[in-house]
Amino acid sequence: MALVHLLAYLYLAYLARVTGPLAIDHSVREFFRTSQHTTLGWMLKKWAVFGDWQILSVGLICLSLFFSPEVRRRFLLFFLLALGGGGLVGQLTKLVVGRMRPRDVRLGFPSGHTIAAMITVCGLLYFGARSGVLRRPVAWGLSAGTGALIVLGVGVSRMYTDSHWLTDVFGGIMLGVAVSTGVAVAFEGRVAARQPMTDHRQVH
Repeated sequence: MALVHLLAYLYLAYLARVTGPLAIDHSVREFFRTSQHTTLGWMLKKWAVFGDWQILSVGLICLSLFFSPEVRRRFLLFFLLALGGGGLVGQLTKLVVGRMRPRDVRLGFPSGHTIAAMITVCGLLYFGARSGVLRRPVAWGLSAGTGALIVLGVGVSRMYTDSHWLTDVFGGIMLGVAVSTGVAVAFEGRVAARQPMTDHRQVH
């Protein structure tokens, strides 16, 4: 999954660099520009908080306090690597692609808020499944659905406020999935590598 999303992300980045905003980007932008609503707009603008790197970092640190020291260490290390790595790759991509945002000269591809939201949701789902909290299919489905709505809301918020193109948001989602899945695979590989050593010690 990480490789598939990474390849899709690189292809989208290539299109963004070569062609600039796509036709669908302009169409979606025009849709949101003609669909402004006072109450809905206020809610959508506030929804972007779920993709704010600083707020998410503080929230994750506070959440980690409820875990045991060992789980807390893995939890914080995961998000340090995922959010840090995703943010770094995202910033480097912005420089390489060089595509501006819809209404100003800042670099836009990919959407940083969407990257952060996607990584946070994927990470929480990973730790929830690994701890057994999301063992039941219903719990997993509800949590995954809620997470998807949160990420979708962040993406819509960035487009509604004319801060990003649609493909910026798609790029953020793809990169977020690729990075979080890659870090999770690395974590599982590390656990699997340590397991034979633990079993060997127990035998002796």
